[in-house]
Amino acid sequence: MKDHRPVLETLFLILQIGITMMVTFGLCFAIGLLLDRHLGTKLLWVFILLGIASGYRAVYLLIRRHIKGKTYETEEPEWAKRAFHPDDEDP
Repeated sequence: MKDHRPVLETLFLILQIGITMMVTFGLCFAIGLLLDRHLGTKLLWVFILLGIASGYRAVYLLIRRHIKGKTYETEEPEWAKRAFHPDDEDP
């Protein structure tokens, strides 16, 4: 049987991106709508733009963390090698 781990990781990343965008936009939309109703202002458009910007930022950070996580899974950093494996040093 093939190893399906990369496919599942990609699928979960795509799902996480969609959920992140919906939640950030939805929360900002709800806050803007509540402020409009209670204060009688026109802040809804400001919060819509804020929701879109915060959603894109959250997705950017999510993808960046995913990409960086790939490189560190296979290779241990040099400081960790020296700290946790001091007997493995070359003379």
